[in-house]
Parts: sequence; structure tokens; C-alpha cells
Amino acid sequence: MSVNVEDLPESISVLRGVTMTFLRNEPYISRVEIAADADQFFVPKHWHETHDEIMRVVKGKLDIMLGSTWKTYTPEDGEVVIKKGVVHSLRAARGEETVFHERTSPMDGEKEMFFRNIFSVGGMDAKVLAVMQVFYHGDTVPVFPIHIPWMEKLFTTIFGYYIAPFFGHRLPYAHLKTA
Repeated sequence: MSVNVEDLPESISVLRGVTMTFLRNEPYISRVEIAADADQFFVPKHWHETHDEIMRVVKGKLDIMLGSTWKTYTPEDGEVVIKKGVVHSLRAARGEETVFHERTSPMDGEKEMFFRNIFSVGGMDAKVLAVMQVFYHGDTVPVFPIHIPWMEKLFTTIFGYYIAPFFGHRLPYAHLKTA
């Protein structure tokens, strides 16, 4: 069953003090706003098989790890391109208001579907099968302590595509369509 994105809330709460807004008819798909007193914003190491991600800090500072190197980005840095296959992670500085935009290449509905699904199931604190199902369908692969891409992809596929549905897990948003 498809869900019309115009029927969904424009913004969702990600953490205490962190809001994600889905941008319509703009070059970026989402705007993340992090209040100075927000819970710690951290996205664990992962990679994407089919999408590049493009980030742009609008306000404040955002630490982005590319490969194994952390760098702090500010509005003056412009766009940060994260190529598909590159391990990356994000974290915001505590005590500083931060706003950043994100988009993908190719630009499609997968990223919004991923975000809506992951936060609907409880975020990264959800049960591993629910998270792996969202990862599998959202072009996201977790990174193991010893990074072996084919093994990480196999793990995501087995648990996200086969085992999660077997145990009754269903994506809250299987398909998103525009009007």
C-alpha cells in the first residue's frame, strides 16, 4: 500500500530537541534542526550502496566522519559530498544550535521513506530486526568493527529482507508517493 507524502506530517521529532523537516520542491530532502540543549545527536557508522549523500551545514557545526577521518563542517564549507560506498558517521557539538540540510543522488523517495521508517520503529534503539529491515529497504548498511562490506551487506540482507518479515516485522511506510 502506498502512502501519499502530502498526508504525512512535514516534521518529525528525532530526539529531544532534534527535529527533521521534509522539504518539498527544494533541492534538499530534509532539514535537521538541533537545539543547543538537545540530546546528543549521533549517527553511527554506515554506508550506502546506491546513493551519494550531500550535506550542507546551514548553522552551527557538524562533525562528519568520512572513512576514518573526522572533520568539523560549518556553513562556510558548502556542500559535503559522501560518495556511495564510503563509510561515514555524523555528530553534532553539544551545546550549540546546529541546522543542516541533506539530499541524495539520485534524488528519489527512498531517503524520506528511510527516515520515516527508522523513527517510526524507534530509531537506532529499536529491535535489531526492525532496524535491519529499514536499513535493507533504505539503502543503508551498518559498519562492523572489522569493516568487510560484502559481509555487512549480507548481514543486512539476511536479517532485513528474510528474517525480519518471517518474524512479522513490516515497514510502517513501504511506499511513499507524491501527489
